[in-house]
Amino acid sequence: MYKVLIVDDDMPVRRKLRQYQQWESYEFVIADEACDGIEALEKLSSQCFDLVIIDIRMPCMNGLKLITEIKARNLNPCLILLSTFNDFEYAQQGIRLGVFDYMTKPVDDKALSEALERIKRHLDEKRLIEDNLKFYYPKGQERKLTDLMLAGSNKVMAEAASTCGELAKLAEQNPVKTGILLEKTLANLSEEIYKVFPYLATLEKLVFDGIFTNIESLGEIKEKFLNYIGIMLEIIKKYELHHADSVVKKICAYVMTHVEEDVKLGDIATEIYISGGYISKLFKQKTGTNFNDYVTKVKMEHAKYLLGTGKFKNYEISDKLCYSSPDYFCRLFKDYTGYTPVEFKKMNT
Repeated sequence: MYKVLIVDDDMPVRRKLRQYQQWESYEFVIADEACDGIEALEKLSSQCFDLVIIDIRMPCMNGLKLITEIKARNLNPCLILLSTFNDFEYAQQGIRLGVFDYMTKPVDDKALSEALERIKRHLDEKRLIEDNLKFYYPKGQERKLTDLMLAGSNKVMAEAASTCGELAKLAEQNPVKTGILLEKTLANLSEEIYKVFPYLATLEKLVFDGIFTNIESLGEIKEKFLNYIGIMLEIIKKYELHHADSVVKKICAYVMTHVEEDVKLGDIATEIYISGGYISKLFKQKTGTNFNDYVTKVKMEHAKYLLGTGKFKNYEISDKLCYSSPDYFCRLFKDYTGYTPVEFKKMNT
């Protein structure tokens, strides 16, 4: 049976959904309920659901923010968005975020039946494809892709194109099967990157869930896959993580793991037993970037991450990053991104 989570602050709506008689005939079971987005995230973090039915308008965290957070956490349930006619603009945003279906309140039994039938067909097909293909997945090719990525080599793009072609052949040129395999490749690749550079998780969040859904052209799938490979390569290079020099790697690792501290050259010198002058010269020589500029870059990327969570005010982020004043932080942020923190926050919520 496929497990369902209902998220709605309106008890009568949740009760009406529970009273629907055909859940089991479509192989679904209501496993749990939540009255807002925050409670839903707690339940999603502790158990797996195949389908989440979400109301747009809820206290604490609305449906769109919940969907965004679900995607950011790489969770993979099908999503149905509930709304009123007056919320159609919000519903369109939900569709852009990748919801499977959109339904208006009060929920009509016939519309729900049609939606469940489509979702069951999708889940059945996905399960079957994954079961059939997991035995043939080319691990060796993925390993080569990972090695090139971690080395920051531009050759990773050609290898990715080759991998895409091989997986399409394996999937018999079927766009759905190819998309599932390429999504798995991207997820595994990001997992390897985070394994080697765990501190990246506070700076960059890679999300691939459902990115190939509803794309029927293999050409479009390949283009999107290569675009994500390019994004990963850019991240590796942006933080100078591809350098073979062990000292440069230690410097980068120190800055990224101490991003919420007042990072000083002298502290790193003490940490790795090399003089500050030599560190500064070597870092510039190997990366083409001044050490202080690199520290600023890492702090600004972390600031973008913190702003994206919606949990912190400007002065709180300034304090966390050990800047002397919020005004100074805001000037640095605008110089780096081209936007004030307020403008950036609005663009990403």
